[in-house]
Amino acid sequence: MLEHLGTQKHERVIGEQELKCHKLEHKAMDKQHQREHEQCERECEQHKYHMMQMQLMMSQNSQGAPVVTWSQNQPSFEGFGLMAELGDAIVPSDSSYST
Repeated sequence: MLEHLGTQKHERVIGEQELKCHKLEHKAMDKQHQREHEQCERECEQHKYHMMQMQLMMSQNSQGAPVVTWSQNQPSFEGFGLMAELGDAIVPSDSSYST
């Protein structure tokens, strides 16, 4: 009789430990799922941010904002009369450079 009670008690303890183990596994899986969900949300927000940046750039280009290329980036002094002044300063006024 005592042996039978001891076996039942032992089985009950094993069952409780298995239940605790399952609860801990479930809790760990929930935490992992939560981390994955948070990472997915961050990636989604980054994607939205990049898409907004692209839309902003495209709308600026379509509204006539100048698209700067390398050739357009070169300074132009024609409107200031500086090229003529610079040309006069480089070419000496003596007769050795007559045309």
